[in-house]
Amino acid sequence: MKKKVLVAAAIIVSVALILWANLADLPAAGERTSAQGPKGAPLVRVQTVSRRSLRQEVVAPGFLEAAQVHEVRAPFTTRSVKLLVGLGDRVEAGQVVAELDSSDLALQVSAQEAQVAQLEASLASLRLQQQQAPLQLSQRIEQARSQLLQAEDNLASVLRQNDALRTRLEQARVNLATLQERTSDGAAQVEAARQALLKAEEAYRADPGNASLREAYEKARDQYDSALRQSREAAEQAAVQLRAAYDELAAAEADYARVSGDNPVAVQLASSQVEAARLALQMAENEAASGGTVAEQLRAAELNLQATRSNLEVLRAKLARAQLTAPAAGTVLTLAITDGLPAQESQLLLTLGDLDQLKVTIQVDELDITKVQPEQSLTVETNAAPGYLFDGRVTRVAAQATAAGGTSYFPVEGLVANRDGLLRAGLNAEVVIATAQRENVLVVPLAAVRTENGAESVLVVADFRVEVRPVVTGLRTETDVEILEGLQEGEQVVVSPFTLINSLEDGAAVRVEEAEETGGKSSD
Repeated sequence: MKKKVLVAAAIIVSVALILWANLADLPAAGERTSAQGPKGAPLVRVQTVSRRSLRQEVVAPGFLEAAQVHEVRAPFTTRSVKLLVGLGDRVEAGQVVAELDSSDLALQVSAQEAQVAQLEASLASLRLQQQQAPLQLSQRIEQARSQLLQAEDNLASVLRQNDALRTRLEQARVNLATLQERTSDGAAQVEAARQALLKAEEAYRADPGNASLREAYEKARDQYDSALRQSREAAEQAAVQLRAAYDELAAAEADYARVSGDNPVAVQLASSQVEAARLALQMAENEAASGGTVAEQLRAAELNLQATRSNLEVLRAKLARAQLTAPAAGTVLTLAITDGLPAQESQLLLTLGDLDQLKVTIQVDELDITKVQPEQSLTVETNAAPGYLFDGRVTRVAAQATAAGGTSYFPVEGLVANRDGLLRAGLNAEVVIATAQRENVLVVPLAAVRTENGAESVLVVADFRVEVRPVVTGLRTETDVEILEGLQEGEQVVVSPFTLINSLEDGAAVRVEEAEETGGKSSD
């Protein structure tokens, strides 16, 4: 049964009966059969103003689920899972609900234990070596100091050899420069003779019949041939001398570079030996200050052993969880695996939920959401337990609407006590939220209040005449409204027909029939 639908249907039927009775000048169902007042005056129904309780309610659909759901997952990969419970079984906290095949994990634990034993033996050996390390480090330092002294003496000896080599190199460079100048002079003479020949040839070609120009041309050609022949002979002789000078220069440069010069190979080698010896001494001293390489190996071995032991403890803890227990008392809601099948680490096996108190998610219409607040009381009714109402309270009100099926609603959450265990997770429900409550207040039907230009009033009947009485209203429901100011208890107000409520004027005569008083609460 949906209360909101029934309330709406009841209002529609009542309005239809009142309209029909008014038009036919007959009493509506539930009215008294006799009317009092001036003949010919319009017939109205009145109700005596009284004090009673008024309750505002919001009715909306809801969905029930377990309030606290606990997941049971596989702590490690297993070949098979043995389930010890079934759907709907009630379990206690700590009760074994499933067992995992742990043979593979047991092998891993054994292998890790063997590795721990091996690392402990290696660590003991390193500690023994550490006891002997100081003497060995002292010997290394003395040896490094001796090698440094030898390298420094060798460098000083090499630096003393460069004076004679520098003189030889400078003389070789002077000899080579002298020969190069001689070669350049011969080439200059040949070039001068060639230029003179070209000039004489150009003059002769300009005037071939001139005998003096012809004689000058032939003379210039003879001089060029003579200069070319002399240059060739000088070049052949200079080539031999240049070859010897180049060889001497190259040998002098190589010897000088080996000792000093621009690329002092011997000096660099001797200097490198000094730096290498100094570095070896520094490393030996640093190693002695830090305890030596054995100390580093010892620290690394201790860290490795610690990590391996931690891993072993993790494996042992997993092995101890081969029997899975319920984290809390509850009911088996789902089984996510079939008995006897394998499972991966962290795979969901089953879920448990506490059904003593259920969570209800309510879909509240946007017209009603402003009335709903946390901690308001509510009641739940389901088709699974017709006629039973279950009490609860609102715990959370959404700040944003959710769209579903083309409509939107505001999710509201609440907690409901599962009296006698009649409720089940997954049930649809009708939820009534008590959004407001007033006690001992003046109440009139909502249909009795008319609104004009924002001002509210009711029609008070006294001596068969109407008085338009301004009122101040309070709490409203779909059928009733609280009157804060403007009425007194015992006065009579017009409650129907609604066509006359909005049209009768102050002082109008009416015939009166008294209506029965409605109940004390209504649903929105």
